[in-house]
Amino acid sequence: MVTPPASARIAVDDERVPMRDGVRLATDVVRLDDGTPRPALLMRTPYSRAGSRLTTDAVSMARAGWAVVIQDARGRFDSDGDFRPFHQEVDDGYDAVQWCAAQPWCTGDVAMWGGSYVGATQMLCAVSAPPALRAISPVCTANRYTEGWLYEGGAMQLGFTEQWGAGFVATSPRSDPELRSAAQAIVDDHADAYALPLGSPRIQRIFDELPGWLRPEDADHWAPVDVERRHAEITVPAYHVAGWYDIFCEGSLRNFSGLQQTAATERARRGQRIVVGPWTHFNIFQRMSPEVDFGATALGATVAADMLGWLARAVRGEEVESGARIFVMGENRWVDMATWPPPSQPERLFLDSDGHANSLGGDGRLASANPPEQRSDTYRYDPRDPVPSRGGRSCGPHLPMPGPCDQRSVEERPDVLVYTSEPLQQPLTVMGMVRAHVVVASSAPSADVTVKLVDVHPDGRAYNVVDSVRRARLTPGEPAGVDVEVGSTAMAFLAGHRLRVEVSSSNFPRLDRNPSTGEDANTATSLQPAQQTVLHGGATPSWIELPAVTGL
Repeated sequence: MVTPPASARIAVDDERVPMRDGVRLATDVVRLDDGTPRPALLMRTPYSRAGSRLTTDAVSMARAGWAVVIQDARGRFDSDGDFRPFHQEVDDGYDAVQWCAAQPWCTGDVAMWGGSYVGATQMLCAVSAPPALRAISPVCTANRYTEGWLYEGGAMQLGFTEQWGAGFVATSPRSDPELRSAAQAIVDDHADAYALPLGSPRIQRIFDELPGWLRPEDADHWAPVDVERRHAEITVPAYHVAGWYDIFCEGSLRNFSGLQQTAATERARRGQRIVVGPWTHFNIFQRMSPEVDFGATALGATVAADMLGWLARAVRGEEVESGARIFVMGENRWVDMATWPPPSQPERLFLDSDGHANSLGGDGRLASANPPEQRSDTYRYDPRDPVPSRGGRSCGPHLPMPGPCDQRSVEERPDVLVYTSEPLQQPLTVMGMVRAHVVVASSAPSADVTVKLVDVHPDGRAYNVVDSVRRARLTPGEPAGVDVEVGSTAMAFLAGHRLRVEVSSSNFPRLDRNPSTGEDANTATSLQPAQQTVLHGGATPSWIELPAVTGL
């Protein structure tokens, strides 16, 4: 890249870029007006290129040697066409990259950058392998859109999905005014919308993409945009960024590890890098989120600069830094490793009680060995009074603040089972996927099993580390083992702290409610209570498995 003189003029070009079907996309180009071609740095966004220019220092990037290109996605703001989330980005991304490469101000080399959906536009472009694309830098984005974006463990991520979808209608000048007003009402006041099944005619009428979202099992609909299954088609290095409390954390980790193993070229496999901090989706690079201060070491102020330097080296064809840089919470330090996850030794803790694990103060225990006697804990799940979301990997304007939050108010509920270990005699460092196996029986044909791992401080504060859900089909009254991928983390549980596991059947409104009727939760017409039983010990062990590491 050619370093320009400080006095060089900045030019801003307003372009209408043609796609292969003739649709034109509104595009800004911010570049130095000195006649010297430079590599393009492309951002494709559904959130307004004008808004992106307000939050992105495109002028400084141009002075650093990039031709910065910011494009409104198809059907958004000033771009033509109809907006179809995800599905349009494969071909449009390819066409946008190749258009940049053909311009006289471009060297023919293109990199991409941005986060969230703007990270998705990168991953979906990369699966089409445009010849001019040299590198991407997806921040806080997913690997699949039916798991980890719209859904999690079979439950819809309601608090995010509904607001996100309605937001597109509310901000579209092409929307029918009545529909735009209805969508804005959902964005402004979620209470009425959450009271409705997501598939109700009212909400389907507002957002015509919703019917497709309600069919996550429709392989024909989702296969073209299943990034994880298309990792082997990606040909470029990538600099990933993730947060332990970000809604898309698992997707970022899977993109990194999957591309390391299966990307189409050796250059791409060798050129995967990821940085994971203790961050949330909207507090990326911050030290506090929201009740825990992870210290000055958690600040990610240098990550964006490191990323741009990395992209510049990748565009020049140089070797780039690879591997994972991981923030270990609890000890609040960074460690570097070649791959993720690191080698670990599984450590199982078994659920145990004398039948009184309901709520904080009960006798629920975490044991190092499976108790010899089978016991059970029972609670009443009422979808009309679900367990409230508190912290975690949430993302939405009406959800509680994401991140680590004291869980004691949740743990006092009678529909939350609480199992706690003895104080640790020495630190326990966990890195990788936390998994759980819970034996459950329900009076209903369907039940959600929510599992939360909690770090209990000596003074009683109980901070969530990671949590998830599995929506299970059951035979009423018959026990069945339910496996839950609770989530990936890097956490040092310090000496004197205790580990805690919460088990319940709801986490609302982060996740939608299981109606307990056997109907699809998105279209159910009624909500019915259910009796839930967790069995443990003897022939029905229930446990949580922690990937313990030493020496890092």
